[in-house]
Amino acid sequence: MAISGGIGFASAACEDPDFEALRRNLDLAEELGVDVVELPLFALDIIAGGRVLPDQMKRLALAIGTRPFAFTAHGPVGVNMMDAPDLLARHRIVAEAAIAAASELGVFRIVLHTGHIARADEGRIEAAYARQRDAFRALADVAERGGMSLAIENIYVPDRGRIAPLPSQIAREIAAIAHPNVTGCLDFAHAALACAAEGADFPAEAKALAAISAHLHLHDCFADPADMAIFVPSERVAYGLGDLHLPLGWGKLPWHNLMDELNFLPDALFLLELSAQYRFALPDGVVRARALAAAYERAQKQRAEA
Repeated sequence: MAISGGIGFASAACEDPDFEALRRNLDLAEELGVDVVELPLFALDIIAGGRVLPDQMKRLALAIGTRPFAFTAHGPVGVNMMDAPDLLARHRIVAEAAIAAASELGVFRIVLHTGHIARADEGRIEAAYARQRDAFRALADVAERGGMSLAIENIYVPDRGRIAPLPSQIAREIAAIAHPNVTGCLDFAHAALACAAEGADFPAEAKALAAISAHLHLHDCFADPADMAIFVPSERVAYGLGDLHLPLGWGKLPWHNLMDELNFLPDALFLLELSAQYRFALPDGVVRARALAAAYERAQKQRAEA
């Protein structure tokens, strides 16, 4: 089922092999009248050893049922197409299994993360990019045959011993992939954190990837990559550390300024991606996401009239 733009959320990711959390989130999505929900394929135990589990897929289809909105999917987070050559086959098998599962579920777009390498291997980064380009071209063909597109998401790697491409580099890589079925997925918080860690200009980096993105992940943070000792997860929030997947407004990202400054591909999806413990914030988050989409549309209209 294809849609033209819209507002929605990722089903708050947690280990959910019996799909109870997913059912609750889909029911809530109906109540809130969203346009799309993103399925966390990485948290549903539908793939084992690189193969899709038919019985789990039947149970998942029953849990999803018939819903009045469309679906995207987030593929396995561990997929790393910049990894060592001897590991690429394993990554590709798992990614292809996720694409097959997504196609069976009627998903129209699947998100995969960009890769990363050890900082010590930075001298071989161009070879890693080349491996990733080849892999994503092949996966885009698989996705296209399954009736969906592929969106490549920017990431933040907290391990300072590893390096991942900044958003502008991902934009260049997507241009080099040059596949009509591949676009970007701009994750604002990941971009802010990565830019803070690498000393890069966040608005400029976000602008580069935004221009080729029709898929947006919305969650808040403090753009603080500092590594400090904490004792319970809530203390990371108290200190504002790292990739928190907070409700909008809890962090300090300049959301409305970004809506004024960025240009996305037509019909971009505005999708909340909150941590599972913030499910209670989804109703307010949907209101805020709608307001951001409206602010973006106003800014676009003003630019067109100027």
